[in-house]
Amino acid sequence: MYKNVAFDVGMVLADFRYRAYMKDLGFSDELIEIFSDKVVNSPHWSRLDEGVADEDEAEEYFRGVVPGYEKELAEFWKNLEFITEEYDYSEKLVLDLKEKGYKVFVVSNYPDKLSQLHWPKFKFLPHTDGYIISSKEKLIKPNPEIYKLLESRFGIKLSETVFVDDRQINVDAANSLGMKGILFKGIDDLRAQLENL
Repeated sequence: MYKNVAFDVGMVLADFRYRAYMKDLGFSDELIEIFSDKVVNSPHWSRLDEGVADEDEAEEYFRGVVPGYEKELAEFWKNLEFITEEYDYSEKLVLDLKEKGYKVFVVSNYPDKLSQLHWPKFKFLPHTDGYIISSKEKLIKPNPEIYKLLESRFGIKLSETVFVDDRQINVDAANSLGMKGILFKGIDDLRAQLENL
């Protein structure tokens, strides 16, 4: 019944390790909480994912959000290459699915500059059959149109597609369009669920 598997990237195929990243930069626990709340998990970061704000504009915006931490913000922004790290299982997971005859896709909410930094390094990516980056399409999950774009661009049927994401709201959106949504809770749980299908 299912012919395709589509993955989110952050917290599914790659660790969005922003707290560890800030720890690496020498930020205090208090500052890590401030930046986590006011920068990374802010609505404005979602604007980067959606491609309606660029990174230079965002850095300027966040200067006003975390006054007094301009130096730390500049350091944070300068080293974003290291904010994400591919999980050690990701390439094998994709290869295993390909060997079983599935097409594999990626649909990810991801800022443009960060995708340029990170995606060329992802070992799993060359094995996929295609990908959609939210910032390049000006569409963000859970907007139904980003899932429909997967169908139209790659000539697949959503009803034949399993979708894996770490956020329930994105899984629910996939289910509403006829996909089989799986909430990612860890690689062992995911492999078990895929085997059951």
